[in-house]
Formats: sequence, C-alpha cells, structure tokens
Amino acid sequence: MKLKKLSLLLLANLVGLSLMAEGYQINSQSARQVGMGHLGTALKLGSESMLFNPAGLSFMQGKYEVSLGATAIFSKVKYMNDSYSVETDNPIGTPLFGYAGFKITDKIFAGISITNPVGNTLVWPDNWVGAHHIQNISLKAFSIQPTLSYKINDKLSIGAGLMVDFGSFAIEKALTRMGALNALGGLNPAFKTVLDMYANQPSVTAKLEGESAISMGFNAGILYTPNDRLSIGVSYRSKVMMEVNDGMTTLSYAGPEMKSMITTVNTMMPGAVPIPPIDGKNFTASLPIPSNLNVGIAYKTSEKLLLSAEVQYVGWKAYDKLTIGYGSDAGNLQLVSNKNFKNTMIYRIGGELTICEKMTWRFGAIYDTTPVDKMLYSPE
Repeated sequence: MKLKKLSLLLLANLVGLSLMAEGYQINSQSARQVGMGHLGTALKLGSESMLFNPAGLSFMQGKYEVSLGATAIFSKVKYMNDSYSVETDNPIGTPLFGYAGFKITDKIFAGISITNPVGNTLVWPDNWVGAHHIQNISLKAFSIQPTLSYKINDKLSIGAGLMVDFGSFAIEKALTRMGALNALGGLNPAFKTVLDMYANQPSVTAKLEGESAISMGFNAGILYTPNDRLSIGVSYRSKVMMEVNDGMTTLSYAGPEMKSMITTVNTMMPGAVPIPPIDGKNFTASLPIPSNLNVGIAYKTSEKLLLSAEVQYVGWKAYDKLTIGYGSDAGNLQLVSNKNFKNTMIYRIGGELTICEKMTWRFGAIYDTTPVDKMLYSPE
C-alpha cells in the first residue's frame, strides 16, 4: 500500500506552475504609469499607448517618440508550519519595456513595442519540506507588437497591433517527499547507510525546461475625447497560447549511491520505487497568456490636475489545467495538473498633478483579485 501511494505521489506532484496574487501576469510596463496605478486606457500616452490603448498613439506629439525602461520586482515568500519556517531566495525581477512611435501622416501613426506580459521566478531551498511541490521555477515571455493608429478626427481615434509572443520556462522539483524512501532502509543495512547519507536531500529531482514557439495575438482599442477635459477609452488584448513543442526533462539523483540503491531495489522488486521513464525525454506543453479587456475614463479637473479610473477584466479562465505530454518513447505519458483559474477584475484609480514646469506628482491605487482556486493553492 505504501508503494502504491508513492507511485501516485510521484505522478501527481511532477508538474505545477500556479501562482497566487494576480497569477503570472506582469503589470509594470511603464515607469510613468506605475506611478498612476498602471492605468492608461483613456489617456494619450504617446508611444506607450501601444500597450495601454493603441488608439492613443495617433495623439503622439512630434514626428517620433521613444520610451525605454525596466522595473525591479523584489519578492519574498515565506512558509510556516508550527516551529518550521523557510523563505525563498528569489532574484530581482527586471521586466523591460520599449516603445518607438512614428508619425506617418497627420492621421496615420505607426510604432513597435517590446514588453514582458507574463513572468515569474521563485527559488526555494532544494531540501525544504515542500521540495516535492517546487524547488525552482522560472517563466519568461516577450511580446513584440507592431502597431498602427488612425486619427479619424480630433475627437476619435482607433488603433490595432499584432502581438508576436515567445518565451521560455523551467521548473524543478523533487519526485518524492523528504524521507519518503526511509522504509527501504529495513530491507538492507546498505540501503539504510545510503538513506542516512542523503537524509537531508531529495532522492530524485526532475527538471523540465523548454522554449516556446512563436505565437500570435492582437491588441486593439478606441479612444474618444468629446472635449478638452474628458476622454474615454476601450482596449482589448487577445489571449495567446504559449506552446512548448520540444521541451527537455532531466532527472538527477542525490548521488551515485542513491541511484544505485534505487536501481537495485527496482531489480529486486520491479516498480518498488516508480520513477517515470522521462529522463532525457522531450515533452510538449501549453500555457495561456490571458486576454485583457480594459475600460477607462479620464477627466482633467484643471490645467494642473488629471484624474483617471479604469476597470480591467482578465480572462484567466483559459488556464484550467496544465498538461505535460510525452511521446511513445516515454509510454505516451500525460501529466495533468488541474488549475481551475477564474476570470478576475482589477480596479485602478490614478492621477497626475503638475506642480510646475519641471515637477509632476503622480499617484495611484490598485485593487486586484486572485484567479487561483484556493483549494488548489500551492507554494508555486
């Protein structure tokens, strides 16, 4: 019975990739707009409008405009259970953004942008109590977007862009709980010696990594300015499926003695320590970048003060499960991890106060909700 439970544990805990907070989406693609709660659907942001609302690009000042930058994300996760506690040692996240806009005619504007729409990095200790859930995870995606915007008149403009997305991911986790193989020590004194030698290390670890193929999506928007004070905007970014078609799996053991012991045990009792036949095997997987529908309104109360509010509807329901699929050389194994994400709303308010020609204050607030099913919440 113990060995049967171990087999189920190995397969169930091999894949994960789910996050709390706002999922794995990144909303920090403009230094200016982060200061205003990262809103901009109803604003004329020049070249940066390519992300927030491509219709706003046609209100760009001048013949060309370039905006480049990056933001720093400092994250820390702590796990506590009675007297036991452990923290992640995450590197600083540095999502980047770049926008270049150009005036073609008085009514037609074009541009190209690069952003990081999603991403996440977590580094847990290799030997922490939840190593069978996750040790390390890295998710990166880039989106290149050529954009066109047309100014119908001084009050109304439209815009659209083609999103060309690509990226990579890697996930590493132990195949067994810490100490799960200790019962094997009773079979042979030599086995107990090996288990004691590696008592503080995972017996077997799996690492899955791969590059995604290029995927396509679109971004479109409309901006209406009925007067000099009021503007209303609507924008939509489509869902994009990131497809990994040739990922690689690598298994590693705590040491050569551990590998030899597991091999010996499985020779004596076939399947006693069920290691999936995935070492050195390719896999396929897909992960959605969710759709986003934004509706915003901005109002200039005076020459110095601009206020804006925005609602963002995120299509997280597209992430219902993660399936890692192997070919016939691995027995057509499929590892399915249920996610059951739900669509969410993000509420943003922000403002900009011009103090003088050389100083502007910006302020904003965000209320976000998690897409994660709390019954499936994990340290990933």
